[in-house]
Amino acid sequence: MNRTNRPAQFLAHRLTIVLLGVCVVFLGRCDGSDGRSRKTLVIGQANAVLGLDPAAVVDNESIDVAEQIFEHLVRYAPTSMDIQPALATRWEKQADGRTWRFFLRKDVKFHDGTPFDADAVVFSFSRQRSDLRLPGGRLKFPYWNSYYRNIVAVKKESSHVVTITTDRPFGPLLASLAMFPVSIVSPRAFGKVKKGKRPRPVGTGPFKFVSWDHKTGRVTLEANRGYWGPKPKVDQVVFTRIPDPRQRLRALQSGLIHVARNLPPDLLHLVRLHPDLRLAERPAYNVVYLAMNTEKRPFHDRRVRQAVNYALRKDALIGLAFQGMATKAIGPLPPIMRPFYTADVMRYGYDPKRARELLREAGYDRNLRPVFVVMDSPRAYLPRPVLAARMIARDLEAIGMKVDLQIMPFSKQKQVMQNGKHHIGLHGWSGDNGDPDNFLYNLLDSSNAVHGKINYAYYREYAFHKLVATARESADLKERIRLYKKAQQIVMQTVPWAPLAHAKMVISLRREVGHFQLHPTSILDVRTVTLE
Repeated sequence: MNRTNRPAQFLAHRLTIVLLGVCVVFLGRCDGSDGRSRKTLVIGQANAVLGLDPAAVVDNESIDVAEQIFEHLVRYAPTSMDIQPALATRWEKQADGRTWRFFLRKDVKFHDGTPFDADAVVFSFSRQRSDLRLPGGRLKFPYWNSYYRNIVAVKKESSHVVTITTDRPFGPLLASLAMFPVSIVSPRAFGKVKKGKRPRPVGTGPFKFVSWDHKTGRVTLEANRGYWGPKPKVDQVVFTRIPDPRQRLRALQSGLIHVARNLPPDLLHLVRLHPDLRLAERPAYNVVYLAMNTEKRPFHDRRVRQAVNYALRKDALIGLAFQGMATKAIGPLPPIMRPFYTADVMRYGYDPKRARELLREAGYDRNLRPVFVVMDSPRAYLPRPVLAARMIARDLEAIGMKVDLQIMPFSKQKQVMQNGKHHIGLHGWSGDNGDPDNFLYNLLDSSNAVHGKINYAYYREYAFHKLVATARESADLKERIRLYKKAQQIVMQTVPWAPLAHAKMVISLRREVGHFQLHPTSILDVRTVTLE
């Protein structure tokens, strides 16, 4: 999103008015109509929420909000990628390896009072089977074609039993069903929506939607007191947009917000020094990478792509753009993804001499100005995208490759890259389900090397595709490990990317925030959070 910086005093004044307008004070408490003290948790985000249809959103800010409202058939454990029951209490895999039966939880209601049942599950999946596109050409339901297109049938067996059938055995199915795009939505709320209107976000989750102020970017939720599981510990959750990171830090220090998302690494020492603040941190399922469009000259030539890999000073990049809060990437998967991760890949250390030799061998035209696109706002995996891009541009210029660096809003950068209008793009990925398929298939498989998808390198390597396709169909863990390790080796031999870093996940919060659990996906879950 395109964010303009405003004077600090104006921002601080505006923020105070906004938060006080929803009855938020320093300790997140205010008197309710019943006279008791109400607790409001306030979360400061860098960007505005773009949508609240869980099947249609792709940005972290929207996903954070949607995951409080909606639920899936299964869910991840609070601090791991282990699969647990959610709206389905149990499941059975049938002998054909393609059909699964899910037994649904009874006596659950949507926030609008309608019952949760098999019809709602069938509706929530079936509505995504379309080629509806948004302005600019992006699919309305982008995750369906990437993750779920092998689902050929979702059928109601009885009021509380559903069968899901895939076209072939699919190893990552359960992990994918725990993801936000297949959240179960209210058929009443989502079934009949006027053209150009947004459906009211109605799910079965621990929090209910109250309001969305599109002008300020503030979204307000309230506790679902009829929730089937443990009741939330706070009465309200407010997500508010504070684009400037220093203003976000000041709001945290003053108590105007309780949680600050995406503070840049160079501000984290101020959090550590503040007696009322603390950091929650852990390794994350992510990768930051430089995608080279292999469909466009000069990056159709592997030697040019290898030269880029040899040109980059990753240690300096991690030291400055990440302030050391990352580890160096040598391939597409983060080390946290063991046993699938392998370090046995071709490596590219900093070697500008070798980079220049490779460009000469490839006959690189120094008059070219490859288009290099980068987002202008921080992501959970990339806290200083513009600084990182400028460092990369300098490294490339040092080997004789001058680039046309274009800084743009995140949404526009995605559109440019999904339409193949770039030569190079600095991007990243936060894993959704803990399975290597989530990285390798989505980001690098030839099936996704088309406009509208997220294989931004437009990489089409048959040997890689064959390995990933076979691994997707296998239920044998040892075989999947072997196949995915070989696939990583092929990627680094053919180098459609320059893998850069795996960012550590860090959330800044006030000490009165209790029972906060940081999940490996980086998606917030505040159902257990308390305010002391």
